[in-house]
Amino acid sequence: MPFVPNAGSFGRAWQRSRHSWTGRAGLATGIIVVGYIYDRQFQASAMTRTARAFWDIAIISADYKINFRAERGIEHLTSIHERAAKRLLACCRENGGLFIKFGQSLAVQSALLPPPFRHELSTLYDNAPSAPVSHIAPVIERCFPGQTIDDLFTEFSSEAVASASVAQVHTARLRTDPAQVVAVKIQKPEIRKQIGWDLFALRTCSRMIEFAFDIPIMWSVREIEQRLREELDFEREGNNSELAQRDLTNLGDRWMKRSVYIPKVFWDVTRKEVLTTEWIDGTSLVHPEQLAQEGWSSKDVMQRMASLFAFQIFVTGNVHGDPHPGNILVRQNPLNSHTKEPQIVLLDHGLYVRESNTFRQQYAEFWRAAMLSDNKAMRRIASSWGMPDETMFSTMVSLKPPQLGSMRARRHTRNTNNTAGDRDSSSKGTHFDQQMEMKARAVAALRDSLKLPPELVFVTRNMNIVRANNQSLGTPVNRVQILGHYAARGLRMMLLHEATSPKRRYDHIHGVAPRRDTLLSRIAGVVSAEWSYATFCIALWVAGAGMAVYGLYGRLRALVLGRPYSQNPETVFDEAMRQALENRLGYKIDTSLFNA
Repeated sequence: MPFVPNAGSFGRAWQRSRHSWTGRAGLATGIIVVGYIYDRQFQASAMTRTARAFWDIAIISADYKINFRAERGIEHLTSIHERAAKRLLACCRENGGLFIKFGQSLAVQSALLPPPFRHELSTLYDNAPSAPVSHIAPVIERCFPGQTIDDLFTEFSSEAVASASVAQVHTARLRTDPAQVVAVKIQKPEIRKQIGWDLFALRTCSRMIEFAFDIPIMWSVREIEQRLREELDFEREGNNSELAQRDLTNLGDRWMKRSVYIPKVFWDVTRKEVLTTEWIDGTSLVHPEQLAQEGWSSKDVMQRMASLFAFQIFVTGNVHGDPHPGNILVRQNPLNSHTKEPQIVLLDHGLYVRESNTFRQQYAEFWRAAMLSDNKAMRRIASSWGMPDETMFSTMVSLKPPQLGSMRARRHTRNTNNTAGDRDSSSKGTHFDQQMEMKARAVAALRDSLKLPPELVFVTRNMNIVRANNQSLGTPVNRVQILGHYAARGLRMMLLHEATSPKRRYDHIHGVAPRRDTLLSRIAGVVSAEWSYATFCIALWVAGAGMAVYGLYGRLRALVLGRPYSQNPETVFDEAMRQALENRLGYKIDTSLFNA
């Protein structure tokens, strides 16, 4: 006889249970719908975006935990990386706001990640969509109580001339000075509501990754949070730009002062969410073909840009943290009305890092040791930063792949790759092993992360974006020589200041030495500073001469063989790394891996 649910006491109990569960499900659905509507209308979808981030990171982590196995081969491992990169890209795009910046940060440091992450996340540098004026007008009214856009400006562009992840820029004319054209940068209104949730998502997802994969990354989260909050304070950005201008005025030489311009800030129409600066017409570095059409020398442009940021890193200690092409304009130098001379206009001063004197001196000394092949000094400095593995430290600084495995293993890989039949099986085995070694060495390098200077991450970011800019213009200058020149100058300046400082004392066994010994100590300090500068400059000259000889040899060889020659030091460097990796891995790689 078939069972009838409503027959007997059991059937009645089952009926009551069904109604109870139906009611609970309906209540839960109602709460979810109301919560979603509230989140969308009043929280700018902050909670939804956070939940999406948690879900995507959980899916990516589970995919790696379950499927990342050595026996499945290169194609399978690559497909896992591609799935993870695409999911991460989709999450950043759908969430927008600060998630765009999170993805951009990963893209810049992609030498420590598989190539698919570089390919996918680099698209986040594209121009973000802009909001209509009606959407951003309440921000201005909130920042300037009792005033509207029309009260502050006689003209205000209806369309944004530029839009980024957290703000957009409009052109306008000041009400107080109608002849003055200005750029008005306005923070998107949803950012204020989303930042707390976004940073919560960053912390939580970082903890999930650290727990799941045993990779110590939480050390960097606090620094990233601080920098992001600073970048959202437009009054701080205005102060950064004025500080950069003062550095140029006080510490720059005559050539530097005329080669770089920083737009003026109009403080009466600037607040924490609104920044008004002088509008400058120029050609963005985003369009190198347009620069060429306008007749600008790529060498002159890049010489000025590389010198500016090397000057900041080694001389002033106040470093622009985001020198991507969109933040750099090229215009005719207004101080020269007779000949064509470029002047660099530096924009977007929201992300700056203040180097400590200790870090700046150590970093300059590290460059000197590298130029003089002083391995002992390099190891000492790297170890003081908690980076005993010099090759992994080199990877994090220069974004170049590390040398993985022992020499015997590399010879075995080369010998195995000599036969086509064994190439696939060999590369499949070594590919997984090398990725695991890469992870192990990165983890070991970050274990003592409390010693790692927080400035190093942002200085490295600056240097490698400049490197990518140089490559986009055809690598017209030797960037390493420029950096070395300013490292030598900055180190000399710091050592001389230390030697002549009134606080300097001759460190005797007991207490403070007599005035005579103090004077001798200062003289010795000056001599040491000048000797350090002289040997640094000689090493730079020798390195430059060596590259010149190498270039001459390449041109003569190309002339004899009838081939075109267009190589430069950085191209040679990248090509050597590419060939070394291909010989060891057994497959072709994309050289964009080496770009910032």
